[in-house]
Amino acid sequence: MREWTILVVEDDESIRLGLQEALRAEGYRVLLAADGEEGLRRGLTEDPDLIVLDVMMPRMDGFEVLRRLRADGVATPVLMLTARGLEADRVKGLDLGADDYVMKPFSLGELRARIRTRLRAWDRERGLSDQGALRFGDVAVDFAARSATRSGAAIHLTPREFELLAFFAGRPGRAVTRVELLRGVWGDDDVVSRVIDTAIFGLRKKVESDPAKPRHIVSVRGLGYRFEMVAGDADEVLTET
Repeated sequence: MREWTILVVEDDESIRLGLQEALRAEGYRVLLAADGEEGLRRGLTEDPDLIVLDVMMPRMDGFEVLRRLRADGVATPVLMLTARGLEADRVKGLDLGADDYVMKPFSLGELRARIRTRLRAWDRERGLSDQGALRFGDVAVDFAARSATRSGAAIHLTPREFELLAFFAGRPGRAVTRVELLRGVWGDDDVVSRVIDTAIFGLRKKVESDPAKPRHIVSVRGLGYRFEMVAGDADEVLTET
């Protein structure tokens, strides 16, 4: 059975050591960092399967750690811990590429459940990536290489955008509800719907010829979205490589 590695980045020693003990009891290998700079270094060099990242820390806050990880191409799932209750802070973290967040004070049961959800989603994404490439219109996505082109020119997709495309690719032509997207991509149905719209808007700008009149990622009024195979396009979903 695989041993998952979790990096805990938390400046509060009692929380950090408490999480280490609890997660080790669940069978995880646990790495620790006491500040943002150490967390960034370990996140970049030690290839954890998931990062539990506090927001308020000395030397470098969690937002900056997350921003630098994603800018460096690290797609590892990140679950943020925050004592802040403002929606704007939660949206900021999600927009920067966080996969989930837990509000302090939190229960260990909830945290463990969210970690399991994110690891399952990460495994699904990597399993899907192993199958090959997604091609639609003038866009080609290589999940294994985590690269994408449009009309032959490279485009940069964030980890969230790769996961969205992977989710849509498994359901071509079918209307997908917001709840399905929240659970399948974010691993949580308690995320504000604005986060979905922001992620879809960003993805459309990169893969649609006219984002204002999308041909592939189509809105379904009152429900969610649908990934369309447009007539006349030589589209393929997950072709073997």
